[in-house]
Amino acid sequence: MLNRFVFMFAGAVLGAVLLTIVASATTAPVTLVRTRRFARRQELLVTSSNGPLVVRALAVTHRWRVLGLTTGLVLGVLWALRDARLTISFSAGFLGWFVGAVVAEWRLAGLPVEGGRRTASLTRRTVRGYLRMDSTVLLALACLALAGLAVAVVARSDGDGAVVAQAAAWLLVAALGLGALWATLLRVVSRPQPGSSAELVAADDALRARSANVLAGSAIVAAGYPAASLLTLMADPASTDSVSAWGAASLTCLVATVVVGWLVAVRRSPVRTRPAADVVATSPGVAP
Repeated sequence: MLNRFVFMFAGAVLGAVLLTIVASATTAPVTLVRTRRFARRQELLVTSSNGPLVVRALAVTHRWRVLGLTTGLVLGVLWALRDARLTISFSAGFLGWFVGAVVAEWRLAGLPVEGGRRTASLTRRTVRGYLRMDSTVLLALACLALAGLAVAVVARSDGDGAVVAQAAAWLLVAALGLGALWATLLRVVSRPQPGSSAELVAADDALRARSANVLAGSAIVAAGYPAASLLTLMADPASTDSVSAWGAASLTCLVATVVVGWLVAVRRSPVRTRPAADVVATSPGVAP
């Protein structure tokens, strides 16, 4: 009883610390360093005209991602306390971060624009125009790998209903996640665009491209969880060597998807297709 009380008290303290961190992070202004990093990655010149749009968008995405991350970590701690354990679940934290990132993109659709109302573009915007080619290819490969793993697990199960059910469940989770990702990407590219100046359009396009590639990278990381679980199902429970080997493969897969997803998210992601009239011919950075 005493141990449970100690764990609950420690969990409450940890939760309070996390909530303090998120309160500080969500109210902190967007720094010049962060704005410059965004401008460099997107090859965008941030000016007095499009600066407010960029800063507000960065603030919204940062706020919701931090809120999602913290909520996931707190829920993970509370779940562990049910068994008198005090552990931090990075899986729960990442899931919360991903949900926060998705919510942020939907929130950005209603972001007000100074200097003019949002308008519909005469040029058709597509997901392909904002996702880098490597992001598209790697995301497609992740989806194909998941489907292939599910088929392999079923083929090796010898009709074991429990294994087949687990494989189907993970495949369903992956499909639902992919559906949510695709819906969010469509929302990113289809939301109305500011039409008052070329600089605003360029900044808005840069924000869309950044969001699309961060979401793609996050989805690749998320795909690592069902993939790792499917790999563990490939093991023969009666063989210690088989369990160890497939466990190592599962861990390797998880680490690989985290690394690849992170690289996809942080690489430069300028808009792949943009009407010539909308291009601002300037060097990336923040105008003085």
